[in-house]
Amino acid sequence: MMITIITCLAALALGGISLLLIRLDFARHSAGAPENNRAALSGRAWVFAGVMIALCAGMAAALSLVYPENSFLFNMKRLCLLSLLWPAALVDYKTLRIPNLFIIAGCAYRVIIFAFELLLEGEGLLPRAAGELIAAAAIAVAALLCALLVKNSIGFGDVKLFIVMGLHLGLEGIWSAVFVSLFVSFIVSVVLLATKKKTRRDVIPFAPAIMLGTFLSVFLTGR
Repeated sequence: MMITIITCLAALALGGISLLLIRLDFARHSAGAPENNRAALSGRAWVFAGVMIALCAGMAAALSLVYPENSFLFNMKRLCLLSLLWPAALVDYKTLRIPNLFIIAGCAYRVIIFAFELLLEGEGLLPRAAGELIAAAAIAVAALLCALLVKNSIGFGDVKLFIVMGLHLGLEGIWSAVFVSLFVSFIVSVVLLATKKKTRRDVIPFAPAIMLGTFLSVFLTGR
């Protein structure tokens, strides 16, 4: 029970960091703009952020209780990733871009967790780390090919986000997350086209589908 509480508190702390990253990104892109045109979090964005932070805390509890075989650091890798996917989805939805600030934060999270893994989980660490690097490289190649071959399919920001996902999910979790994300993206695209809210020429942000697909994948598989 204590581990569950600590994991939930860690998820809340990560949510606070995510809010800070969003504000830093908005401040950076508002610099020099007229005051009435400066980016700011709307009321709906604040509600979304609150819901996602609460959802991440709920995910922390679910991972600890439903998948007791998962270690604390294993779950933290998933929670760090999820805490970055929802702000990436928010910014991508509003501006059609995924800030490098989030990518850097994702890599920094992974380095910090790796340091703890060296101290606490030395046995079997190298094969796991190798699997995560292979996952990141494989998904990067696949996403890059898709971005280059299919126009308006995947942006390079999405490619970088997939790399971060590979580093956190490894071979055991990346493919189910990507598959579910693609399925969600397909459903959303069909609905938007059917309701004529988007046309075939419009760019549809992919990060929201990645966020939802990864949440579902992690919750359903624990990986």
